[in-house]
Amino acid sequence: MAGGSWLLAGLLAVSPTIAAQTDFQGYAMETDGAAEAPRLLRVLGKRYGIPGTPAQVVGRAQACLSRADSGAGVISVDPGGGRLVAIGRVPYRQQALGGVVRGRLTLEARDGGFGVVVSDLAIASDAAADPMDLVFLPLVQDRDSAWEPALAALIGVEEALVRCMFG
Repeated sequence: MAGGSWLLAGLLAVSPTIAAQTDFQGYAMETDGAAEAPRLLRVLGKRYGIPGTPAQVVGRAQACLSRADSGAGVISVDPGGGRLVAIGRVPYRQQALGGVVRGRLTLEARDGGFGVVVSDLAIASDAAADPMDLVFLPLVQDRDSAWEPALAALIGVEEALVRCMFG
């Protein structure tokens, strides 16, 4: 039994940090739980009620995200499964800090409603002249970074999608 306790203690010491949830502008943020500079894993959007089948809701979302000003591009659509995946990529700025924030938006529709989860959050400096040269790093809650305006900009993509879907 004593050997088993040491094994358990060893496994706990090397296991990943347990995720933590906090609130940001009414959205639930899930982080990796690190004590310093926790990495933002995903943001859970609100649940919205809307008439239509999942396929109709996905079709409406696809039309909204196809607009040039959507801030996102659709990468996969599964109308039968009620799922759409897009990549949002928008600029952000806070005083002298700024750049581009990127995230995966996953819309999941069920009869009478939908929700959006934003994951794979990353930021890049806007110092590069060519957008293809941007190097994205995970979005972390560091007091020296502009994570709040970056996250707010990405949430803005979801909010614009919701406004379009109800418009």
